[in-house]
Amino acid sequence: MNKKSILVFSMALSIVGGATAAVYASEHAVNSTKNRVVTVTSKEGNATNQTTESNKNHVVKVANGKISNEEAVKIATKALKDYRGLDAKSFGEARVNRTNAQEDFKFFMDLYSKEDAAVLKENAKKDTANIIIVQFVRAEDLKQAMAASNRIVINEKTGEIVSLTAFTNEDRSSETTIDDAKVKSAVINFFGKQQKNVKENTMKVSKTANSGTIRVLCDLEDGRDVTMTISLKNYSVSSYEINYDRLIPLPSEEKDYRENFRELKVI
Repeated sequence: MNKKSILVFSMALSIVGGATAAVYASEHAVNSTKNRVVTVTSKEGNATNQTTESNKNHVVKVANGKISNEEAVKIATKALKDYRGLDAKSFGEARVNRTNAQEDFKFFMDLYSKEDAAVLKENAKKDTANIIIVQFVRAEDLKQAMAASNRIVINEKTGEIVSLTAFTNEDRSSETTIDDAKVKSAVINFFGKQQKNVKENTMKVSKTANSGTIRVLCDLEDGRDVTMTISLKNYSVSSYEINYDRLIPLPSEEKDYRENFRELKVI
């Protein structure tokens, strides 16, 4: 629920008429266009706007929470480089918005099945984290209302990157054979770079590949569960999301995990 709902919700925020939008122009040009950071407040609209002008740049900061929008973009830029080898300067714009799972619960409560909605109500009782979503959009896609983007989610309280989605052309593959040993190595090495340990014998992999990618489930030693997408072309991690709020999985998710995943076969 968390990944799908936040993605839809963040897209909705970018086109909500009542949202507050601001533009930050950086010094890096992309395709004759300045990089811009568009910041969008949560639908509660409780941000404070401050405007600063320099000789070339017009900066609008939305002061909201412990990490500034500019700092969030820096964190996301580093994550994009460290985890996917991508340079954020190659994108035309970075869009920043903030939310909390509580907003998702309210928004989606009536859209889920009766069984899922019951679990949503239980999850809504939890103390959920404020998160910052940074989306990098290609310059050629800026005019599209819902342009595809690379997406990084930051836990505002801890600064931890709890989710990242960044697909590249290199991820495309016609490969369908899954090498379990390579999957295991990819997962362990990926989280090892973050100084996180994967709990032994918790990895599961999707039974089939989709467009050359597979889905992977695992638990971290700190007790949080993770969902991932891995490319079969080079076994790089295209996306991951940590269950940072330790939410109870929805019945529909558990059904998906039972029917479409298998335990990793590695001796």
